[in-house]
Amino acid sequence: MNKKETRILFVGNSITWHPVKEEIGWLNEWGMAASSEDNDFVHLLMKKVHDSGFVAEYKIAWAVAWEREYWDAVHLVAFKEFLNFKPDIIIVKIGENSVPVKNEEYPYKKYYEKLIDYLNPQDESKTIVCTGFWKRGVIDEAVRLVAVERNYPMVELNHLDEDPELKAYDIYGHKGAGHHPGDLGMKAIADEIWDSLFEIL
Repeated sequence: MNKKETRILFVGNSITWHPVKEEIGWLNEWGMAASSEDNDFVHLLMKKVHDSGFVAEYKIAWAVAWEREYWDAVHLVAFKEFLNFKPDIIIVKIGENSVPVKNEEYPYKKYYEKLIDYLNPQDESKTIVCTGFWKRGVIDEAVRLVAVERNYPMVELNHLDEDPELKAYDIYGHKGAGHHPGDLGMKAIADEIWDSLFEIL
């Protein structure tokens, strides 16, 4: 794959990218709560890709609305613009905003698979799935099941939630922003994903 340009699609939430939100002290437009764009996990991963000699481009499918109402098909159709991108690799790192209390009525696993199938209709893209940076119980279990059943590379991130040093409380007073990964947390996420991504590249 390194002889042509590889297209990578990141499916993510605020940890992947977040617009300015002044009321919580977030004045940037990159992965919350990295200190700079270069230090969020997407850019750290892309640097690893390029430093390893691969030619690649990327896009981010922001899935926050889907996470919060994953059962509503309108949020699925919102990703239509990414179908023309035709990614070679899809990295799905979502779930932190999903509503596990809805799981009985709307099984998360079912809709998670629908999301992947929508973005990869011909099953031509290599797909990497990740558990959440924050533990989300039934959501993470659904991701693990999908990985096993579909033989996807699966990246465990739950353990990172246990280390306060990986969060940004020392930078952001607002609990919501500070609970996000700081530079060390972003590096940890990128490092965890890198092995699976490198194998595919």
